[in-house]
Amino acid sequence: MKIAIAGCGIAGAAAGYLLASQGHAVTIYEQSAQCGPVGAGILIQPIGQAVLNSLGIFEEIYQKSARLNWIEARKHTGKRLIQLEYQRLGSDLYGLGVHRGLLFSSLFSLARQAGALIQENACITGYQVSQSGVSLELESKESAEVFDFILATDGARSRLRKVSGIKHHGAEYKYGALWTTGACTAVQDRLFQVVEGTQKLAGLLPIGNGECSFFWGLTAAQFKKFQQQGLDVWKKEVLQLCPQSEEIVTAIDSFENLTFTTYRNVSMQTWWSDRILFLGDAAHPTSPHLGQGANLALEDVWTFSECLKQNGDFRSACIYYEKLRKSKLHFYQRITGWLTPFFQSEGVLKGWGRDLFLPIMSQTPLLREQMLKTLCGFKSGWFSSEFEQS
Repeated sequence: MKIAIAGCGIAGAAAGYLLASQGHAVTIYEQSAQCGPVGAGILIQPIGQAVLNSLGIFEEIYQKSARLNWIEARKHTGKRLIQLEYQRLGSDLYGLGVHRGLLFSSLFSLARQAGALIQENACITGYQVSQSGVSLELESKESAEVFDFILATDGARSRLRKVSGIKHHGAEYKYGALWTTGACTAVQDRLFQVVEGTQKLAGLLPIGNGECSFFWGLTAAQFKKFQQQGLDVWKKEVLQLCPQSEEIVTAIDSFENLTFTTYRNVSMQTWWSDRILFLGDAAHPTSPHLGQGANLALEDVWTFSECLKQNGDFRSACIYYEKLRKSKLHFYQRITGWLTPFFQSEGVLKGWGRDLFLPIMSQTPLLREQMLKTLCGFKSGWFSSEFEQS
């Protein structure tokens, strides 16, 4: 088949490799002038690691990343909120802190080696379905060839989602985050977060080579205020909350060293329509508080490629794919939507409730097991079941 992929991020590059490897003629359209990663560090959970292993690049990624044995969150007072150790669920389980650029480069290289064509500076704004296939509408007004179907992997702000006619609803979160990457040796073996109420959140994610990805939660209005007050005011507040970040924060000499990102939550009535399927953040964007975005995207792409291989035609593959993914994806969307306000919101009571119940939940064996399964990506799903059996 001739397949168009809209967006060359992690999901798009992985899809390009898998489908080109099956013998399909794949063209990836990327709106940027040059394909490249967006963002800093990502947490690859055991379920995402299983996909990377199947793609044959796990060892390469592992050697250049940080092995994380647990996740930890503390209050500004130093009191521990949560500590989840992967080994309590399985002795061979762990998280992997990965630089997004490393993962993207590996997947992009695989896609090109498999024969996927890359069209840069090519933004798909719409499409037209006919009996012979689907033709693309490009922002440049150039005409594109006809394809059998489109995979939309164009991210949380997907243009194609808006023009697909598929019913969906969602909202932008008020809170986003400032991100940067740099040297940090204070935290090496865990994802570390510290909170004060629901309005202050800082975190450090080791990503290998003595580096961490640092994030600071805030609203766009708060970011603008810090820009007016000056960098030193912001640094002082950060270090009061999270002194572990001193090495990386001290090295920041301008707000231009930081990237401000906002998040949104979108639910689609279905993920496919005539000759188009949405995968990854284009299909189910959420906040990053469970650290599942890249993992779900990788699992999406792997599952669809297997469905297409087994069923042979696009429509049947989509029906089977949605059957396999619906329960798991809806679960993670619900749990992330429920969890987010307890870490970033204006609600004082939510912070009190979190501080009271989260330590109890993480220390109760049955609840801790369920929290660990959710963290690892084992909560319902075809690939999840395959991983646990293996």
